[in-house]
Amino acid sequence: MPFRKENVLKCSAFQDIKQEDMTNNKVQRLAIIAISTAFLAVASQLTIPLPLVPLTLQTLAVGIMATLLKPLDSILAICLYLMLGAIGMPVFAGGAAGFGVILGPTGGFLIGFLLQSQQVSLLGQTAFMVKSTRGKLILYSAANIIGAAWCLALGTVWLSLVARLSLQAAFKSGFLPFIIPGLVKAILAALIGYALRRALKTHPYFAAAPAKQAEKVEETEVAEKV
Repeated sequence: MPFRKENVLKCSAFQDIKQEDMTNNKVQRLAIIAISTAFLAVASQLTIPLPLVPLTLQTLAVGIMATLLKPLDSILAICLYLMLGAIGMPVFAGGAAGFGVILGPTGGFLIGFLLQSQQVSLLGQTAFMVKSTRGKLILYSAANIIGAAWCLALGTVWLSLVARLSLQAAFKSGFLPFIIPGLVKAILAALIGYALRRALKTHPYFAAAPAKQAEKVEETEVAEKV
């Protein structure tokens, strides 16, 4: 193949544009993670006091985040939230803070957010393979219900161990009162998350798959020209 200076310049320009896009994507990704963490912190302040375990909007916020974000980013947002609370920022339910909250009776529910987030994000990925809105909503709802159940299960076991309760007593205090509210919040998280995803579908972060496909096509075209 004959050497052509214009082809080299085109490749160099393409690489510069690609590098700039990657930098912008990283900045956008970090911003989305930070906004998600702030959203969870605000939702945590809306609580209804109950014996041992308060009713909060935390699981609703986690469900919405996990429905919207990529699995790793969703987990990173939760980790950032836990870290901020552990170092003393009043981001936990009712303005609580400190590492002692995580190690306390309700700490299992906080750690359970990681499991909930992972389950919702991973299971929610299957919705991309479904074309109908109804099918997507069913999958997102199922993912949120399963994720919330895992969070409650882990929190209940933790409550039993830390508070030295029997599993039956922990179940009555940490699981049973939250079944109906958990189902409602899981379905709401699916509906809100899906609505936001549709509204933000033109944003590069939420259109990652099409962008990658277009990028591959563009790379192929450049390679053929060279």
